[in-house]
Amino acid sequence: MSISSAFNIARSGLTTTEGRANLVAGNIANATTEGYARREGVQVTTSSGLGSMVDLHMARQMDERLAGLTRTASANMGEAAVAGEVLGGYLLTLGEPGDEISPAARLAEFQTGLDLLSNNPADPAAQNDLLSRAQMLTQSLNSASIALEDSRQQAGDSFELSVKEVNGALADVAELNERLRTAGPDGGTVNGLMDEMNRRLDALGMQMDFSTRWESDGSLTLFTTGGTELVNGENAVELTADRDTGALLAGGVNITPGQVGARGSDSGRLAGLSQIISRDLPKMKLQLDELARGLVQSFEAADASLTPGDAGLFTDAGAAFDPAQLDGLAGRLSVNSSVNPEQGGALWRLRDGAAAIAPGEPGDSTQVNAFIDVFEASFAFDPATGLNSDNTLGDFAAGLVGHQNTVRVSADARADTARIRLVTFEDNRSGVEGVNVDTELQKLLEIEQAYGANSQVLSSLTDMLDTLLNSV
Repeated sequence: MSISSAFNIARSGLTTTEGRANLVAGNIANATTEGYARREGVQVTTSSGLGSMVDLHMARQMDERLAGLTRTASANMGEAAVAGEVLGGYLLTLGEPGDEISPAARLAEFQTGLDLLSNNPADPAAQNDLLSRAQMLTQSLNSASIALEDSRQQAGDSFELSVKEVNGALADVAELNERLRTAGPDGGTVNGLMDEMNRRLDALGMQMDFSTRWESDGSLTLFTTGGTELVNGENAVELTADRDTGALLAGGVNITPGQVGARGSDSGRLAGLSQIISRDLPKMKLQLDELARGLVQSFEAADASLTPGDAGLFTDAGAAFDPAQLDGLAGRLSVNSSVNPEQGGALWRLRDGAAAIAPGEPGDSTQVNAFIDVFEASFAFDPATGLNSDNTLGDFAAGLVGHQNTVRVSADARADTARIRLVTFEDNRSGVEGVNVDTELQKLLEIEQAYGANSQVLSSLTDMLDTLLNSV
């Protein structure tokens, strides 16, 4: 080997060592930078007319499979967490099956009030107590209806916000595709753009599940899990949403989660919000309205004082039941003013019937007993409620409260499972992509030794040249 070849090899060694030092310094500096993937230097020996040379290739540490699993777990957690966010306030108002504020408990209290009045139908205190219990029952349904509408508005706002964030992320991916395509051979620039792409995809993962494909020009094509293309090169599809129905479109393609024939993604916040708007909230609203209908119609049928068109003890904002006005009935449910002295009525009508013209026998509990019988009879509820369609008022109310709380409990359980999976995948991914500062500092010691060794070679070669020159 000639002295000049040895010089070139040692110089390439120093250049490689310098590159390794830069990589380690960059890793340490970005140890806490979100989305940063650790860089590793791979030394490669090449041969040329000048002898064997050492070159450094930089590799960005990334496991695409782990990244995909992490984003899927994030999407699953985002979908499941929606129920707690949207329904939290409503379910506090509704109460749990054993809570005294729940419609089921208020209905049971009202039934108890009827029993007390039946034992002493002439007692004004028992009559007044029954009126109070009836009002608390209607107020519990009114409050639940209002809170559910607030939840629907919240879900609509969150749905639109999520769509806006997704559109922003898709536009960012398209922009990064353009920058990657024109980045050229500068590895540092490309890796920095890849880190930025990584951050964008991780943020998008909470909103929706998706699949990716890297193209030969370095750009990323992004699809829904159902196969609808969202980003291709520099072009991103814009998503549009209907906050009232939960429908979701990508351009002109239906990607509504859970809908037959739609080519969307069934996990992520978008999916959770879409399904709670289109499925859960309407069913909960129908259940409340059906319970209100059961009260109005049952007490109308049991009231012997009524004539066709008269309102019974429970009314639709003062009116008799109208099948065409079922929607929102729980929010309008009220006690007939005819039994309320503060509204010009009389307490004795609780004993004799809401439309009674004159007081009956003070000790006659016939009408009160007819009202009590309502709670023993089955009522035909709408099967679309998802509850037992042939049920007593009390059992339907208990089923309603239990079912609606179960929606959140089930979602919370799914969110906990997804959270555990997410933490596991993130830990594994961090082992691949993350920076361990202690390990990087150990590499610096190795680099220092390599630098010293290459420097020693150059120093020795210089001494050899000096010796040769001095001998001439």
